[in-house]
Amino acid sequence: MMPSPAPSPALLAAIVVRTTLVLLVLVVGIRVSGKRRIGELNMYDLVLVLLIANAVQNAMTKSNEHLAVSLVCAGTLLLIGWLFAKMIARWPGLEPRLLGTPTIIVQDGQMVQQHMKHEGVTEEELMTAVRGMGLDDLSNVELAVMELDGFISVVPKSHDEAE
Repeated sequence: MMPSPAPSPALLAAIVVRTTLVLLVLVVGIRVSGKRRIGELNMYDLVLVLLIANAVQNAMTKSNEHLAVSLVCAGTLLLIGWLFAKMIARWPGLEPRLLGTPTIIVQDGQMVQQHMKHEGVTEEELMTAVRGMGLDDLSNVELAVMELDGFISVVPKSHDEAE
């Protein structure tokens, strides 16, 4: 099997231009959607990013693919994402049905094993979050919640309760 020929400088230059255009369009599109930090992404947003990546990857790397088709596809996905966010803002009851709700994994110092198993959280992951709050034992935790973005929020017991 013969190795494929090296890409021409013109092809490489075209890929640089196409990639730059795709990046600019996506950055503007994501900024318009209102996300300021990657930590604000939920599961739906992550799926949207993966779909956009799939939609534009051929436009960036293959000279025979139409850039406009990929940009229209990415723009459509961004528009659908924006509409989705507007629907959730207008009808807040949609969000828990579509994206889920946070899950309590510790209540009053006790692990809720069924919830931890359902969310796929190990005891070590939980303890890492607890130690991150400066606590050394679950008995000092009033509440721990698995948030929609995968972050574990920990609420320590007040000093009166911990003693």
